[in-house]
Order: sequence, then C-alpha cells, then structure tokens
Amino acid sequence: MKRPFPPRWIVDWARGLLREIVASDPELGKGLARFGTWQSLAAVVGTDWLPLPRRASPGVARVVRQRLRALAAQPRDAVPPDAGQPVQLRGTCAPLPGGAPQLWSTTIVEDGDGMWVADEGQDFVLRGAGGEATLVLARGGRLVNAPRLDAGDEVIVFGLADRAPDRVGLAGTPGGRGGFVPALRSDSSRPLLLCLIRRYDQREDAPQD
Repeated sequence: MKRPFPPRWIVDWARGLLREIVASDPELGKGLARFGTWQSLAAVVGTDWLPLPRRASPGVARVVRQRLRALAAQPRDAVPPDAGQPVQLRGTCAPLPGGAPQLWSTTIVEDGDGMWVADEGQDFVLRGAGGEATLVLARGGRLVNAPRLDAGDEVIVFGLADRAPDRVGLAGTPGGRGGFVPALRSDSSRPLLLCLIRRYDQREDAPQD
C-alpha cells in the first residue's frame, strides 16, 4: 500500500502535542514513546488514531488526548469478544503455513510528486506469552518504527478486534481447519499499527529520525 508522507509541519505539530502530554502526564508519555520519531508519527497522524484538528478548541484537544491515551494503553492478553473494539496485543510474530519469513517491509521513496511510504505485508500469526494465537490481517496496516518485520520478532499490534475464518488450523481444534479465530484488522480510517519491540543493543535497531 502506498500513501503520501505527511508534510513536516504536520508531524512537528503532532510532536509538539506529544511533548505537552509527556510534560503533564509522564506515565502516559511512557506509552507514547514508540511514536517519538518523525517516521513513527507520520504513520498515525491524520488517521482516527491521531486526528488533525480543523480548529483549536478545548473539545478538540480532549478528543485528541483520548485517542492518544488509547495508543499509549498497556497491551492486553487476548482479543475482546466485541468486534470493532480497539485493542493492543503483545506477542511474537510467526508466518502462516507456507508464508515467507519476512512478514513486512516499509520503504520511503521520493519522486516528483513528493515523499511516499510503501507498506508491503502479509497476514501472520501473533503468539502471546501463553501461546494464544491471533491472526493479524495485513490489509491497510502500517509498520511504524522499523523498516522490516521478520518471523520471531516481538511486536505490539494495535488494531480492531474481529473474528476470522480459521483456514490453517490455528485454533488447534480436533478437526484442524474450520471455525473462527481471534483477529486484528484495520478499517478505512484506523489502520492496523505494528510496533517492533526494539532491541537497542543492536545498532540496526537504533531509532531513526
């Protein structure tokens, strides 16, 4: 999926808002740290996760702060039963049977029309600490803080709760395939967000800006 990179002034506005929130609520700021770089903010600004206010007012500021609180919330252990509810899960990535070990790549290109971001991802399995399997549906998703995502990487996935057909036997039911499994997905205004749990002792994973 190809999308225009937002203008720098918009990202600077979002960064300024984050700084204000961190100054007034350090605990909330810890959860927003993963969106602290230019590229990371560009993945969410202008979406319903971090909407651009058409005018400045206390009401608009409250809405934006509520959305940011959702982004900064602690990951849950499982997908809730209510479809469409925003949720964060933490786990380890694994490809679907027959899938490639590189699950996602994000590149930034510049041409005569400006700067663009291209996300190329495939559906994959997210395994929680207890072994629970969640199907992550790639369509519309964005990798916010790394150039690629590979099998075995630990991530936080922020998306909308859903159920999806179990076509590969993820649930481990006696018959194998069939039924439904928990899933996370995007919708038209709220893209699925993938945040790599960075390994700061490795040079290639150092934050970029």
